[in-house]
Order: sequence, then structure tokens, then C-alpha cells
Amino acid sequence: MGKRLRNAGNHMILLAGVAFLILPILIMVASSTHQTALLVREGLQLFPGSQALANYTQVLTLQAGFTDQITALDMLKNSLIIALGVAGFTTIISLLGAYAMVYFRLPLAGFLFWLTLATLLLPLESRFITTFLTTEALGLINTHIGMILPTLSVALGTLFFRQLFLSFPNEYLEAAKLDGAGPVRFFIDFILPLSWRRGGAIFVVTFMIGWNQYLWPLMISTDESRYTLVRGIRLIGQESGPGMALIVLSILPPLILVLIFQRWFFQALADDKNSF
Repeated sequence: MGKRLRNAGNHMILLAGVAFLILPILIMVASSTHQTALLVREGLQLFPGSQALANYTQVLTLQAGFTDQITALDMLKNSLIIALGVAGFTTIISLLGAYAMVYFRLPLAGFLFWLTLATLLLPLESRFITTFLTTEALGLINTHIGMILPTLSVALGTLFFRQLFLSFPNEYLEAAKLDGAGPVRFFIDFILPLSWRRGGAIFVVTFMIGWNQYLWPLMISTDESRYTLVRGIRLIGQESGPGMALIVLSILPPLILVLIFQRWFFQALADDKNSF
């Protein structure tokens, strides 16, 4: 009886936590189906309204900005380019960096790793001015690559890949040497097949980091054709019905990505053994 009560109590705590996390999303979805006047007058709504079609149609046909040239699809495209760029570059650079630190006899490998890890102590917001001046000197203002490069999470990816490589048995490297495999072949035939789950997890995490960027794209882009979805929310109004609809649409791509790769994502981050 006591065990059942404990299990029931544990489930109640879990359900309460899930409700606490999901409730804001449900309120956001419900509010996106109401008129702006109602939201301004009464605040966010918990139950659906009758303006869903009108609000989402307005968002999909949106023409915003000073020149009314930017559309929701354009902002979606910009957000996807930035998020995919951040995720792709971070995954590739982190994978190669960790491979070099673990399998090459670099005299300063340990120092380079900790130096890379130290960049986590310096978030982008703390170095906006110097990063902006560097980006401007390179002629990357109002470019996608200028929005991508400063937001790469190489330190995070390198940490995860390095811990994974250190968990591999030394017999892999010895077998590769006996087979006559060089560094490139060992990387392609051994490392990549064993790292794809961890790489997928890093890709998902860094995709969400790139997707949610607001301050840096706002600072570096003056061209309306470079506006992202997150910035578009400010243009259309956060407290409006269409604004809520745009917020709902903005969370769909990362949500879909997590749902597709959730099994690999949780396995790769929870247990190194699942990568074998």
C-alpha cells in the first residue's frame, strides 16, 4: 500500500511538471485563435476562439517592414538558413576538432581543448561590440554567414564529441593501423559510423540555438530581406492574434526536428554505449 502511494505521488509530481511546461504552449495556441482586440482587453486566453483561419491566413500573407517587402515565408527561409548553418558548421567543426585532439599527438591538445571550452564563459552578448567590429571589417554585415559564424557552439560540440571518442576502445585504432588505414580512412570507416547519433544530437541542439537567435541578427541586419521569424514577431506585435499565430508557426520547425530525432537525441546524450 505504501509503495502504491509513493508511485502515485511520483506520477502526480511528473504530471504536474508536464502540465507546468505544456500550459504556456496551450495558452499560446489558444490565444492565436482570438481577435487582437480581445487579447488586448482581456489578456491571453486558455480556450480556442473563432479567428484561427483569419489570423493564420494573415500571417501567411504577411507583408511587413518599412517597405512591406518581407513576408513570413522569407523570414522562415532566413531562419532556416541560419539554424541549419549554425547546426551544420558546429557539428562538422566540432567533430574534426575533437578527432584531432584525441587521435593526433598534439603537444598542446589539452590546452587547446580547455581554451575552446573557455569560450563558453564568454557568451555572444558579452562580446557584441568586438564581434560586430570584426564582422564589419570582414564585410559580412547583412549576410547570412555573418549571422551564422559568431553564433557557432563549437565548444559545446567539441566537449560532447571528445567525451565520446575517449570512450572508444583503443583496439579500434590498433585494428585500423594493422589494416593499414591512415587518418582519413580511420575517420571515415571507424569514427563517422560510431558518431552519427552523437552528431545528430548536437545538430538538434545547435539548430535550436541558431533558430532562437534574436539579438545578433537584430544587431547585424539592417536589410529587411534578412529578417528572421523571431524578429518578425516584433514587427507584427506579440500581443496580437496574428502575432500569436506567428509564434506558433515559429516553434514548429524545431519541434518537428526534435520529434523526428528524439530517439537518437536522448540515447546519444544519455549513454555513450548506445553510440556503438
